Amino acid sequence: MYVDCVLLMKKFVAEYTKEASEQIKELDNKNRNKILAAIGTFELIGTEYKNIRKLDDNLYEIKPKGVRAYFQYYGNKIIIIGFITLKKTQKAPKRYVKQALENIRNYIKEIENEKNHKR
Repeated sequence: MYVDCVLLMKKFVAEYTKEASEQIKELDNKNRNKILAAIGTFELIGTEYKNIRKLDDNLYEIKPKGVRAYFQYYGNKIIIIGFITLKKTQKAPKRYVKQALENIRNYIKEIENEKNHKR
């Protein structure tokens, strides 16, 4: 019952691509906990979360201290698309942004294909 209440209060639900899940597992405990806590907070408070930055038309980064992850909005979901990295510079590396955009296109194609197959 408590879980149902929490789900109703969330503004977004995070989904993770395969790449994102793998990258999270590779982080040390401190940074893994940091990024997961930031994503959890973002799910609850939404766009009011202060550590979000728009990178491209449909690409954003969530960046708690020292770690960054790229995501895209998809309805009431945020899709964590990977490139969860330790933040070394102020700007997101262009190669990561390019690859992240490609990953999200592939992930959304998979979602759409699954929907079409269920019909």
